[in-house]
Amino acid sequence: MKRFKELILNPVENLPYLLVEDSHANLRGLYITDKSRNSEAQQSSINLFGGRETQINTINNIYANWASQLGAEELSLKPYSGLHAHIITFMSIGRYGDKILLLPTIAGGHHATKNILQRLGYDVIDMAVDRKNLCIDHKETQRIIAKEKPKYIFVDRSEGLNYEDFSDIIEKSQSFAIFDASQYLANIICHDMPSPFSMGFNMILSSIHKNFPGPQKALICTNDKKSSHWKSILNGLSAYVSNTHPENIYMAGDIIQKTEILRKYSKLMIENSVYLEQKLRQRFVSIVPKKDHFPTHHLWIKFLNKKAAFQAYKKLESFNLLVNYRYLPYDLGYGIRMGTSAATLQGLRPEHMDKLAWFIQQILAGNESNSLKSEVSEFIELLEPMNESLVL
Repeated sequence: MKRFKELILNPVENLPYLLVEDSHANLRGLYITDKSRNSEAQQSSINLFGGRETQINTINNIYANWASQLGAEELSLKPYSGLHAHIITFMSIGRYGDKILLLPTIAGGHHATKNILQRLGYDVIDMAVDRKNLCIDHKETQRIIAKEKPKYIFVDRSEGLNYEDFSDIIEKSQSFAIFDASQYLANIICHDMPSPFSMGFNMILSSIHKNFPGPQKALICTNDKKSSHWKSILNGLSAYVSNTHPENIYMAGDIIQKTEILRKYSKLMIENSVYLEQKLRQRFVSIVPKKDHFPTHHLWIKFLNKKAAFQAYKKLESFNLLVNYRYLPYDLGYGIRMGTSAATLQGLRPEHMDKLAWFIQQILAGNESNSLKSEVSEFIELLEPMNESLVL
């Protein structure tokens, strides 16, 4: 059984190889389209590679399964990453000067998105922020919508402490709404969080290698495959993606079929986070509280200043507890961002949280003893990685 030297508590990393073997290396480097064409369409194509029909059919079956799991009408796994999906989408659907209402970086939006949209010529308008309650100011944002009448709304929360309901904002707009589900994808698929489609969003984008234990890839899906926006996306995917990287699509197809283990993983990921937050708070670690409605696998720890946050990050790293040092949203200052996605696959369970919280508290308090290092190492090495034999 695989044993670990490090516990990955970064919220945006994952370990798909624990669920499936990389058995599709024979596809690496091949140019395989995801378009099924009849004989006439093949003759009219400007570029064809022989002997690919079986793989094309498999890829489309994988797309159909993923679409079904997300309640989408149609889906593509052609993008390489979440930001690649952003670029393809907004290069495809909009026009120079179109207004787009965006979740700002200060409220957890991705730090690169605004620059991408402005570079593409969009007129970007920020949602109003409620810093006190760590969320969007919904009433003020509705007033912004009424005044600006944006053509698009984009929620791309990169910092996923809370899963926020945007249905009231979407309902009171005439905008085409897009949601990036990268921080919540497994929980949405397993129905532990409501679908963005149920909130009124028209399209979902997501990486599949953060919250979901998949390979380096991203998806774009729609609830209306006949819409002009979706047709524009499909054209954009053809124009802006030169290689589908089929081995990763096949791997994503293998993992999405592991229904039982994904359900267990989704629930455990959240339970681990909730229990760890409770135990850290009991030990007076300055944890930022989550809302109770839809708890997530993210955790944030605040510090007095940048230096203290960085020192804490390095101390944890020296004990092989790998976290994420960064500036936290809502002007909370520099801190530590943690998550239980990869760690859950590594074998972290709710019954481990009291011990893990004690380790973290001791390390942050300055305990650098060899005995504590030995205890942490033994704790990590004794974790039993999640696999089907532990679930079924």
